Amino acid sequence: MAIHHLSHLDIFIGTWNTTGDVLETENSPASTLVATDTYQWLSGKHFIIHHADARFGGTPTRSMEVMGYDLISKKLIARSYDDHGISEVFDLSLNGKNWSITGESVRFEGKFNAKGNKLTGLWELKNKKSGWQPWINLKLVRA
Repeated sequence: MAIHHLSHLDIFIGTWNTTGDVLETENSPASTLVATDTYQWLSGKHFIIHHADARFGGTPTRSMEVMGYDLISKKLIARSYDDHGISEVFDLSLNGKNWSITGESVRFEGKFNAKGNKLTGLWELKNKKSGWQPWINLKLVRA
């Protein structure tokens, strides 16, 4: 039933080499991000599993995300879990080549290139004092 709501997300399926400039925030200094992101369909094509193996300034972190269509809210969502014990729910949107992720504490706006083999965009972080601020200038390139 949910397949038709996810078929346009085929653009993600595969492995991506990810790099980013992590900007200084209220809570952390500037650094770099290097990661490998892998997206695959769960059997039945009702959900996409996303694994991220990243290094923020040399510090490793891993996460797993399940992307799918929520029949109750009638929107795309993701549930993310990382090796620091943090989990979050995100609203997702892919309109044409424009991709957005919105959570309570982070959000992303990006765009795929015409060939669909590169995604660039900006993660923002919500801080208690200053609200939303730029966090990571990100680039994913299909491996």
